[in-house]
Amino acid sequence: MSFYSIATFAGPALGPIIGSFAAYRLSWHWAFIIPCLFSAALCIAVIFFLPETYPPVLVSRLARQLRKETGDDRIRSALELAEMKSRGTPRIQRFRAEAWRLLGTPIVMISTEPIVAAVAAFASCCYALIYLLFEGYPVIFSEVHHLGPGYSSLPFLSILVGAIISVPVTLWYQKLYLRDVKREGRHTPEQRLPPALAGGPMIVVSFLWLGWGGYKPHVHWIVPTLSGVLQGVGSVLIFRSMQTYLIDAYERNAASALASNVVTRSIAGALFPLFAPALFHRLGVQWGCTLLAGCMLLLVPVPFLFERYGERLRRRSRFAPGR
Repeated sequence: MSFYSIATFAGPALGPIIGSFAAYRLSWHWAFIIPCLFSAALCIAVIFFLPETYPPVLVSRLARQLRKETGDDRIRSALELAEMKSRGTPRIQRFRAEAWRLLGTPIVMISTEPIVAAVAAFASCCYALIYLLFEGYPVIFSEVHHLGPGYSSLPFLSILVGAIISVPVTLWYQKLYLRDVKREGRHTPEQRLPPALAGGPMIVVSFLWLGWGGYKPHVHWIVPTLSGVLQGVGSVLIFRSMQTYLIDAYERNAASALASNVVTRSIAGALFPLFAPALFHRLGVQWGCTLLAGCMLLLVPVPFLFERYGERLRRRSRFAPGR
């Protein structure tokens, strides 16, 4: 999960650098060609090397193997039995039921589950603030600090550095978590929250650092750049903590909870960069970043509230298993 989290933030960190240098040194076409080639290579790798991990499908494969080895056609998995039961149902009805399960459940969960909605808001703000920097960094490092084309995108590397630094932190906490689970003999989803408790304040501080350390041209550009390290660490801590919290809280419905989270943060990530130039030009770098820090500050209490009220909310949920 730690390396998955790094990959999530490595794209936004490396993409602007590769794209800006490709457009500057080659042509703007290469800013699109390179992602296409990279995506094609990853698609091929996924098709041939990514293993199946969904337990019902793995059990179905085992059942087929046992039927072949024993000749006993009565060996069936729960998934196979459900498919056999639905064969008498009209195809359009089965399609509607499957479409509702895949598309409707995430909508219902984010609309009715306080945990899912709050996690979506918290993670989306964290995620969208990084995408906002696609337009914010050029204002700060190109217009204020006068870095040249391509070079004004290099500060994104600090976010990647922060994400890498977060790996030993998350691995250290994972050891503490496993130790506590072994000692107590049980675990609760709320035990996943401590990294997010630290991650939220880190992002608030990083934006205050970026704004007030980067709005004056005579201040060296490395000062606002280093704020990205703190943002990278905080973002990964939040992302990993919230992902595992949803998985533990909803178990069989975790995929739907995560889907609602992914859609929400993707929409936020697409919208935030649209107002970044106007924000920084009208308010100034320092006050624009202060406003963003304030928005994040409003969401910092979310994991603290989960620690106190999470179990009560899960007991009232029709999607979370009883504990």
